[in-house]
Amino acid sequence: MALITSRTPLRVSFFGGGTDYPEYFRQYRGAVLGTAIDKYVYTSAIRLERFIGYSYRLAYRQIEEVQEVSEIQHPVFRAALDLLDIPKGWNFGVLTSLPSRSGLGSSSSFTVGLLKLLGHLNGVQYTRHDLASLAIHLERDILGENVGVQDQTHAAYGSLNRYEFHGDDFSIFPVRLHHEVRDALNNSMFLVHTGVQRYASVVVEEQIKNTKEAKIIKELDHLYALTGQAHGVLERSDPEAVLKEVGALLNDGWMTKRSLSKAISSPEVDEIYDSAMAAGALGGKLCGAGGGGFFLLLVPPEAQSKVQTVLRDRQLIPIRMDDSGSSIILS
Repeated sequence: MALITSRTPLRVSFFGGGTDYPEYFRQYRGAVLGTAIDKYVYTSAIRLERFIGYSYRLAYRQIEEVQEVSEIQHPVFRAALDLLDIPKGWNFGVLTSLPSRSGLGSSSSFTVGLLKLLGHLNGVQYTRHDLASLAIHLERDILGENVGVQDQTHAAYGSLNRYEFHGDDFSIFPVRLHHEVRDALNNSMFLVHTGVQRYASVVVEEQIKNTKEAKIIKELDHLYALTGQAHGVLERSDPEAVLKEVGALLNDGWMTKRSLSKAISSPEVDEIYDSAMAAGALGGKLCGAGGGGFFLLLVPPEAQSKVQTVLRDRQLIPIRMDDSGSSIILS
């Protein structure tokens, strides 16, 4: 039988991060604006032969060979296989373009991609809305993770979109880019790793506590407002002006986000950002919940060499927007 693989994009969130937690948007208005990117999580499956002495084999950072789903240690594999009632006899493997726990939504991209793959094995072609909703249910309701709901939507839908969150549902508003603006963004977006990996659910504990106690509502309201403002800017036609204004808005959002929790930034992280900005970056932010992982930087072509020089051994990793969302590859 053929090898079946789901390819699911990672994401960068430009604006609104922090307002995508139900603790906030069930009382106020939540939204994020971001894009799926051309870095991926690949999850593959192939049939096991009957004579092999186990029913499921999983290869990720470790290898599991078990008879029953209940014996699986990996929580997402265990929950997804149980939720979708996958029959015995499958060998699963996971590969990623970039390291996990780095602010690019890899955990949710893996969940979305696994559900896409398992649906295919069951003969079900989930819609993008199905995938996002199933992933949110699995991560938040079944596993009880402290995660927002933007990562699952970016991974399922792909492209550059603004998502509005309300109650237990969400709406999607595609950003209508001119091709000159799209190309300018694609030629100016970079990731820089801080050298620190972290678990998002741990980093956001203080932020969620502050949200519940209404200590950071003003800041979250501002982050929400930036999503609408940036959406309007991105739909303009002058690429140079758009880059400069989006960069300024990114900087505004990052300064605000740093105030949500003491765990979001550090002197070492601030030094990376300040150095890049002094060398000509237009703006940026720490991806995901914060605490480490990747910076997203907007760096125009004329400043890229200088920014790379001041960052020394920290590589500028070019990224581009992905328009496909989670998809199936047969080989």
